[in-house]
Amino acid sequence: MKTISLKVSDKTAAVIKRMNEEELKKLQEKLELYVSNPVNELFAVMDEAAEYARQKGLTPEKLADILEIDMDEMNRTLGSEK
Repeated sequence: MKTISLKVSDKTAAVIKRMNEEELKKLQEKLELYVSNPVNELFAVMDEAAEYARQKGLTPEKLADILEIDMDEMNRTLGSEK
């Protein structure tokens, strides 16, 4: 095991400082799972691709047209009912 330091908000630091050993162990386990989970890496790549597409002008309407689905289905897929 290695000890590292992370920048967190004052509120987060205060909460962590108040944690007992069991709570700290659970937090450590969650952090380990988060960074070792390949799904998180996939979501990060997808988020970057989505941001790049938005910057290049891809709108939900254009994506629906490319995917040949209607806007109602696109909104359901994106979770953004209008």
